[in-house]
Amino acid sequence: MACGAAVWTGDFCCFTAEVGCRTTYVFARHLVESAVLGDGVLHLSVRLNWYRSLPLCCVERLEVSLDGVPLAPEGTTLTLGAGTWTVPGLAGADGTWWPVLDTARVRVALGAVPDDGPHVVEVLVGTRIPYLVDRDGHAAVIVDRARAEVAR
Repeated sequence: MACGAAVWTGDFCCFTAEVGCRTTYVFARHLVESAVLGDGVLHLSVRLNWYRSLPLCCVERLEVSLDGVPLAPEGTTLTLGAGTWTVPGLAGADGTWWPVLDTARVRVALGAVPDDGPHVVEVLVGTRIPYLVDRDGHAAVIVDRARAEVAR
């Protein structure tokens, strides 16, 4: 069965660099535990989108949008335990593990104060699974996304 430019393996399509064409997002229901929109900042509680703990450097994508507008990764931080990293800085966090039962706090600086009323937040997490590799030796990246409604 075809799935875009990828090969169907039964449960999902395998891409060289990303597994993102599954029929369902397995972890999306539990990805965002809470979302709070304040004056100029968005606070999220986010769970890891895998069933085992992984080093933070395995988080290859962390994207947040508000009402369909992507928010700058440079203004996004992830806090886990006593440590805080920018999204670009996660690649160097190979010595810190994200325990599967722990919730990370994601803080996104907004360029402007959003209007009062409801807003839609979308979070995408792409996690490299180092022990799932294709024939060429590339690790799979599991991608999940979730939406939450927040009000200000």
